[in-house]
Amino acid sequence: MDKITYAFLETTNHCNLNCSFCNRDEVIGPLTHMSLENWAILLNKIKHHPIAECKLQGLGESFFHPQFDEITKMFRDTFPSSFILSSTNCQYNIKPGSKLRSRIEKTLKYMDFLYLSIDGYEENYEKDRSPAKWTKLLEFLEDFKSIDRQGCTIAINYVVNRDNIYDIPKIQPFVEKYNLNEFRLNLAQNWNEDEKMSDDEKTWGYTEEEIGFLKKFQPYIKGKSPWTWSDCFWVKKGLYITVEGDVKICLINTGATPIGNIFRDNMDDMRNSPCYQKISDGCSSDTPTAHCQNCSYKELAPLLERIGVNN
Repeated sequence: MDKITYAFLETTNHCNLNCSFCNRDEVIGPLTHMSLENWAILLNKIKHHPIAECKLQGLGESFFHPQFDEITKMFRDTFPSSFILSSTNCQYNIKPGSKLRSRIEKTLKYMDFLYLSIDGYEENYEKDRSPAKWTKLLEFLEDFKSIDRQGCTIAINYVVNRDNIYDIPKIQPFVEKYNLNEFRLNLAQNWNEDEKMSDDEKTWGYTEEEIGFLKKFQPYIKGKSPWTWSDCFWVKKGLYITVEGDVKICLINTGATPIGNIFRDNMDDMRNSPCYQKISDGCSSDTPTAHCQNCSYKELAPLLERIGVNN
């Protein structure tokens, strides 16, 4: 079996928003932060894998973990050459002297890349990220201009749906305005195992005009095409662990039954289990199990191919 090279690790499920494209209310347990003791156990159990990239993120706001700077430092100490990413929803106070500003600055010392999640302009932004406020976002961005970034790349990550597609050129100038580094677009997906993107008119049915509009921003859109299940890296080299320690196959299917728990079970034993192997074999042979049949990556591939995206 391949070694794990990509990890998606959730250290808190606390969040201040109820985003339209997030299914956290359906899948998370009691609100909790992972303790540093459990984090040390988790890292010790996966340290034999050559993890080249890790996103310290989940179905919560990462910077709400009161020790997120130490969480990031511990990961860096365990995997010194790994590329570490996270994201933030920008809906909290980071004025000079604030606790969260200090936490961000301490964390960026150990982080390589941070996404600022901004989807849509004014009304559309507030609608998809309720109860987010546009004025609070602008205040965050203004205060972030003076944050010590310590070499960390800062990017806007914009999740595109059919409601906010024409807001893209309104947000792109924020990169220069707020002294950021990159602008990234991701087409909205569906994270429920029993639903498809085509079940929601916001994520499906782009018109020819809308596709033509997206082509103008093709260099900024992230994704791979053509793509099919046998191309999936999650079942080969990926790892997703929730704040409770539950190990799941991939980020797309957040509601799936865990294959085990990192605090109770051996990582390699879980990946060698019949359940995991059945899902992995199904992808490898392009005969997906129920776990993967509604994969958004697969649904997105034809649209990405039409736009000309393959990165």
